[in-house]
Amino acid sequence: MSEQSFTDAEEVPDTVAIESKLPLNAIDIESQKDMESGRYHALRSLHKWFAARPTPAVRLAVLASVYPGEIDADELLRLMQIGPKELDSGLAEFVESKYSDEKGSGTIDDHYGYPNPNTQSPTKTEIANLQATLREAWGGDLPTILDPTAGRGIIPFEAIRYGLPAKANELNPVPSLILKAGLKYAPEVGSLDPDIWEWRDQIHETAKENIEPYFPTEEPDRQILNCALTYIIQCDSCQGEIPLVSKWWLNKDSDGGDAIKPRYEGGTVEYQHIRVENQDSSYDPEDAPLRGRDAECPHCGVVNEKGEIQEKIHDGDFEYSIYGVNFETKAGERGYRAGSEVDQKGLEKASKRIENDFDMLTFLSEPVDVSSRTNDPTSYGMDEWRDIFTPRQLVVQYEFLSAFEEYKSQILKRYESDKAQAILTVLTLAASRSMYYNTRLNQWHDLRGYGSHLFSDNNLSFKRMSVDNNLAAPRRGYQKHSEHVIDSYETLVSYVEDAESAELASLDAANLTSHWEAESVDAAIVDPPYYSSIMYAELSDVFYVLQKEYLSETYPELYSSGLTDKDNEAVANPYRFEDIADDEQSKDDLADEHYESKMEEIFAEVQELLSPGGVMTVMFTHREMDAWDTLTSALISAGFTITATHPIKTEMSDRVGVQGKASADSSIFLVARKENTQSTSRTLWEDVQDDIRQAARNQAEEILDSGYNISKTDTAIAAYGPTLQKYAEEYPVVNKKGEEIRPREALSQAREAVTGVLAERFLKTDGIEQIDSLSRWYILSWLIYENDTIPYDEARQLGVAANVDIDNIKRPTKIWGKSGKDIQLKSHTDRVQDIVMLKNDSADNPSSRKYPVDPTDTRFTYNIDTVHSAIHVYEREGARAAWQWLSDRNLKSDQEFEVTVTALLEVLPTESDMRETLVNLVSGETGDYLDINLNHIDMTKEGQTELGDHQ
Repeated sequence: MSEQSFTDAEEVPDTVAIESKLPLNAIDIESQKDMESGRYHALRSLHKWFAARPTPAVRLAVLASVYPGEIDADELLRLMQIGPKELDSGLAEFVESKYSDEKGSGTIDDHYGYPNPNTQSPTKTEIANLQATLREAWGGDLPTILDPTAGRGIIPFEAIRYGLPAKANELNPVPSLILKAGLKYAPEVGSLDPDIWEWRDQIHETAKENIEPYFPTEEPDRQILNCALTYIIQCDSCQGEIPLVSKWWLNKDSDGGDAIKPRYEGGTVEYQHIRVENQDSSYDPEDAPLRGRDAECPHCGVVNEKGEIQEKIHDGDFEYSIYGVNFETKAGERGYRAGSEVDQKGLEKASKRIENDFDMLTFLSEPVDVSSRTNDPTSYGMDEWRDIFTPRQLVVQYEFLSAFEEYKSQILKRYESDKAQAILTVLTLAASRSMYYNTRLNQWHDLRGYGSHLFSDNNLSFKRMSVDNNLAAPRRGYQKHSEHVIDSYETLVSYVEDAESAELASLDAANLTSHWEAESVDAAIVDPPYYSSIMYAELSDVFYVLQKEYLSETYPELYSSGLTDKDNEAVANPYRFEDIADDEQSKDDLADEHYESKMEEIFAEVQELLSPGGVMTVMFTHREMDAWDTLTSALISAGFTITATHPIKTEMSDRVGVQGKASADSSIFLVARKENTQSTSRTLWEDVQDDIRQAARNQAEEILDSGYNISKTDTAIAAYGPTLQKYAEEYPVVNKKGEEIRPREALSQAREAVTGVLAERFLKTDGIEQIDSLSRWYILSWLIYENDTIPYDEARQLGVAANVDIDNIKRPTKIWGKSGKDIQLKSHTDRVQDIVMLKNDSADNPSSRKYPVDPTDTRFTYNIDTVHSAIHVYEREGARAAWQWLSDRNLKSDQEFEVTVTALLEVLPTESDMRETLVNLVSGETGDYLDINLNHIDMTKEGQTELGDHQ
């Protein structure tokens, strides 16, 4: 064991607030509020980027990482702008009580009685008092905050908002541009109003005039807003036209909605607009050619399979087809109509323009360089970034760029350099945001009547029904998007009018000491890349290639390369290693190795930049144990020791679009100190194993006892923090052979310990440890995850805790199946053979081949097999046969059967069919026979009262 050796107490606080107790519940509540639409940070509104943390969590990390000693909960929350100003004390309790109270009809702020903290900056007095406290604790100077992987920059922005010096680095040029706008120009240049509106309007008017011919309309008083777009392919059997539409809705509303009624005649398709509520029952807008990814020809009925369809799209054997149009009249009324020949003429005109305009030949012609991890669009023939646009979309983008270029020189002449660059930057972000809503990869959104944004699922998946916006029109056009961006910028300006700008860098975070001096920062707040969840560079290329067209001369240092840097990005992308993987190292192993190496390099740079005894707070949100193992190993190898951990809710619990849903809903804040001495002694794993389990157990019990609002799943994640802290204290840890024990083993012990705590707290059935390990794993899975779908890695780790290898039992038991990156727990309907067919000795009995459990057996390998068989018999043959089946196997006296049944009654969802049958099984005369004690279970489903009720 090594001793922690910090710098002189006169220069660095012995402890900081984040190393002590914090009002986590109140901050979690505020973080959840922050993630509601329209309430989040203005940097998120400025331009798309990925995985933003809620502002309250960020403020906590920034302030508590530098505030000396402990901080009173009221003082901290007041500084974070949480709670009513007139309340002197009890802020945390107030927030928690408001969270529990029934919400009224007003806004969230009305209910809580104070404004959105995001919109509230600290007062000058609050900043002065904070700075005085910090100067005294940090040797006379204000502590400098570093964010080495800043993304869009919420962490450093909040630092300068509180008057703290900040340094921010980001490898990727796309968020680097956001950093320039928010952390340089907002505090240095300030407001761009009214000048920027003048230039915005001139760009819009020029582009509008040039793209108007590409949006012809038969009605002179109507303007096209956006179009619902699909592809028409030819049927291989009859050569008829097949529109690749899965449903014909354009816009759903309370009355019914707008839809298209196709007419198929002579191998062609025509579109008719209808109001659904005016149609008879024979019309179904859900009845369309596309079924899954296959398409049934509406002319001859032959199914064209997905592989054939993909090949046609890839090879260009299709036609774009506009099947619906959203329009606006001169009176401002909006409506829908069917796509017609005039719309096709607009598309054709754009195609001819691209073919004949020499200047457009190389526009956005950079290659698409993405992996299958992000749904590679090249598999659909989109080999260059220009290909993700329809011809008309590409022309529209080019015309807006041309209009920007027309006024760019005037802007540069009229203003000083910084203000000119600020205007050009914000206008470019507006163009980039407009593009984000107008590609072939944007899904048509029939619940809203227009297209969705590009990264609704954080990938580049092909859309068979997409959108084509008229960017010169209202609703989803350039004016609306630029207004959103400019307003966001002006909001940022209002927050940092008196602040100093942050120091910015845009380079590999493993090379920060080439840009900043060693020991030049005091606290680092690190929100590391999401391991394997988001492929930032691959996704951001679509923005990069367009922004490069606008700003390559303005910022040559950002836009000098063809595409974004994927080699130095700290992500675990197995598909980047497909060509070099071999039998000794799989692509997953190589991806993990790359991520760990990059994070270790980054942490090492942070270590060198930190002042002696400096603080690093790492936010990490992930469920996969591999991610935690890798990150912790990198942190310790870089010379840090963990001094505190906190679970913080930083994600929406129902968010989508994270690969494999591998991210948890809570983050763990790992607080680490720069360790000045390295340990030379080694700790034996057997000596510390019980302590690590106890640390995890204590954390879980503390969370449950405190009433902290956190899911069972995240309780296990929260226990990772103290586990890793204990592991880091004892590092290096080895087994009796002298082999290194990695953090994964400690985390596995933590998972097992927490599972035990959760079972003790939430499972009232006694004797769960008596049943077989497979059945125990099945029950615990339902208990902790409360549904049948579980991330694979977590299911596997839970299996370790239950002493079962879920991979080994998958095939013989079919107790679970694969569902993407998840596993799906199987019920009796997926496992038990048909007892009626077995008794009749039916030769045509597919269940005997498909399913492993034979209900005619008298003894079963696993307790869950017995229970599943009993449920099957009850459902298939009725209560009387079930009574006989139970009696023949003497299950009344089977304690393990009783434990399995009662545990399942506790953990299965009330509405599930399996639980409903179990309720019936333990009721009536079958229940009288079993005589199971159910006093500890909430029986919310009524069972049978007589055997005849279920004959």
